[in-house]
Amino acid sequence: MVRILLTIITVLMLYVPVLAQDNNAKEAQKNSNDSETDAKQSTFYDKSQKPGWWWYKDFKKEKPEQQPKQESNQTTKEQQPEQKRQQPEYKPLKEYTYEELLYMHPDEFAKLYDYYLKKAVQKPTEESVYEFYNIQDVARKKALLFANISGFVWQKYPELTTERDVPIVGPGITQKAEMIKEEVRQYAQTNAQDFGYVVFVQEGCKYCDAQLQILKKAVLDGIAVKVVDIARQPQVAAQFGIETTPTIILVERSSGKHLPIASGVTALDDIYKRTQRAIRLLRGESPETYGAYDFQKGTSLDPTVPSPLWKKKEK
Repeated sequence: MVRILLTIITVLMLYVPVLAQDNNAKEAQKNSNDSETDAKQSTFYDKSQKPGWWWYKDFKKEKPEQQPKQESNQTTKEQQPEQKRQQPEYKPLKEYTYEELLYMHPDEFAKLYDYYLKKAVQKPTEESVYEFYNIQDVARKKALLFANISGFVWQKYPELTTERDVPIVGPGITQKAEMIKEEVRQYAQTNAQDFGYVVFVQEGCKYCDAQLQILKKAVLDGIAVKVVDIARQPQVAAQFGIETTPTIILVERSSGKHLPIASGVTALDDIYKRTQRAIRLLRGESPETYGAYDFQKGTSLDPTVPSPLWKKKEK
């Protein structure tokens, strides 16, 4: 029995250190694995040496480094002479000759004029105000000189003026109005087979009644007029985007192309004027001559005609 006990004790003494070493190795391995796991799971905030805003600590905004005041003051002092140099210095007005001011470049004269104006307003004395009105008199005479030469050039080269095409006397104004009225009326009648009016009205609209009375004269000239009540035919009004009455649109019969002509009560002469312009646009003519009539083509009111200087070169 004693031998058995001794044998067991001996075996235990041999294996206990080995088990202890195994346990220590396993514990070390476990600690190593835990360290690696923590390292992998660590975030920016774990590694950051400086806590951020969301750590809920008192946060002080870093201020940019201020440059020395001496440098700022030195820069300001360096800029001041430049600003002073940029301001032009003008000699007293009486030291300029009249001819020098009369033929001075407009940009330079404008600066000089502005200088004496501000000088007089800033400190109005007898001398400063007297100087300003003298230079203002020179400005007036420069303009008068240009106007006089312009009158001479217009008389010598009448093709440069609009006197022939834009009369300013009563009989000429009346004749021009009659020419326009006759041209647009004939144009509307000539194209009556290709175009027609659609007028949008609604019940209770007194202006619509007035417009329909005016359009009766267009019917007599052979122009088709179709009346659409926007309450009874809202789909048609929506198709053309009509929101107010009375509204007149011009429609091309063959293509269905259309353009608005008038909104509100409009005189027949004005309707015909806009009809002529609209038909031209719908037919693809350039809007460059939108406001010109046929009898004005090739005149001073036609923007496609070169000025006389270049017109002579073409010849």
